[in-house]
Amino acid sequence: MARAWGCCSWLVLHFYGGYRSFGKLAGGSTIVVASIFALGACVLGFLYLSDDVLVRNGPPPRAQFEILVPERANLPAALEDLSIDLNTDKNSQAAYGISHARHDGERPVIAGGVDLYFRTSNRILVLRVKGEPDRLFMLQLRANPPHEAEFGPWRRVDYVADVPEQNPRKATDTDRYEVRYRVERTG
Repeated sequence: MARAWGCCSWLVLHFYGGYRSFGKLAGGSTIVVASIFALGACVLGFLYLSDDVLVRNGPPPRAQFEILVPERANLPAALEDLSIDLNTDKNSQAAYGISHARHDGERPVIAGGVDLYFRTSNRILVLRVKGEPDRLFMLQLRANPPHEAEFGPWRRVDYVADVPEQNPRKATDTDRYEVRYRVERTG
């Protein structure tokens, strides 16, 4: 293979490039071969950076979250009437491990987690409670988020969908739902 490259570059440089001496041919051949390798490296780098999957051979990063609910909110006794989803521009998926984790003073805290499969900075956590408007939290995570040992600060709900399938409205001060989250990476 190397002999073929050498022959091809010698022929091109000798007949079309006007290189007649061995030194000029060797230098020109080195430039040609280095340019081909650089082009191949650029193509491989582009393919690596444009890949949307965060982890190919291992467990995906997980976003663990806690949602702080107002003290007088209508939370269902059964978790079947409550769902939490992660919506991105690449996929949608249900959260796992949803539980009424604890109380923060008089306010209940719902906890759970969701796997992060794709590289995107557009992530929306949606809280759906039967008979209540949907609450949408815009997660402020990088496209490829790092591991975080501690939960971040509490952040208020960003949007409220009073009527399903219609555009949500911006949350106001009376919408007292809050979220905090962290990313776990294993391996």
